[in-house]
Amino acid sequence: MHTSTSRRLAAGALSLALAGSFLTAATATTAQAASSAKAPTTKVWVTKYHNIEMPDRLRPGVHRFVVRTSRDAGFQIIRPRKGYTKREALRDAGQMFENVKVLRRFERNTVLMGGVNARKGEPGIMWTRLPRGRYWVLDVNDNRAKVRKVHDLRVGGERLRGMLPSTATIRSVKEASWAARPKTMNNRGILKYRNNSTDNHFIELAKLQPGKTAADFEEWLEQLMQGNETQPPIDFSAATASGIIAPGKAMSMRYDLPPGKYMLLCWWPDSDMGGAPHVFMGMYRGITLR
Repeated sequence: MHTSTSRRLAAGALSLALAGSFLTAATATTAQAASSAKAPTTKVWVTKYHNIEMPDRLRPGVHRFVVRTSRDAGFQIIRPRKGYTKREALRDAGQMFENVKVLRRFERNTVLMGGVNARKGEPGIMWTRLPRGRYWVLDVNDNRAKVRKVHDLRVGGERLRGMLPSTATIRSVKEASWAARPKTMNNRGILKYRNNSTDNHFIELAKLQPGKTAADFEEWLEQLMQGNETQPPIDFSAATASGIIAPGKAMSMRYDLPPGKYMLLCWWPDSDMGGAPHVFMGMYRGITLR
């Protein structure tokens, strides 16, 4: 059984992944630009008070979101189930790391459509496909989120044509596993993430400290699972993360990272395993950015 210490550290790692990381605009290849050219751009501004300023109506299809902010922000799109309220969702989001029943209720009543991190002067850029329906948009970095700060978005009308950018794709598979490829990818450009698994997931790319290996990470993780706090072999403060996406969904995002050895991680809690983060279930592997 996982200790309360390991739960707290796992929750902290998720918080760092969502709140402390950011994505910067990078130069895309001609093929990437051509494949995403038809996606309309939606400009988003996240205020210092975590309010979302963006249109409240969009057409169904693939959209390119450019997220700017005056402070670190975690832009996330959620599709709620009918009858589930903002107040219930915010309450559940604040308790789900400590209560499996709450986690199951949150996952049962939401479809997570992806997101992107941004910081002052460094916008986050992402693409996602939005079917017709009702959505909520919020800044997950807001530790005191209020109902009034959750932006209402309606998607309807004529469907847009366009696809997610065609580029290197990371996939989650089975319940909590990463596909074996790619083993290497460019250190900047556009990354597509497709969730082909049965659970919610997100990507965290965390650079290994100099001289450290995937085996060092695995040893550190074993200690963490036992509740032992030791120095991590990766730099969480420099990690880059995607937003969270539901099974069967996909998103793309721009990224720009130093070349080197990284760990590909997911810290989302698993309701079938008592709320243990997916990384505890083996959802990690090495990847090289060149």
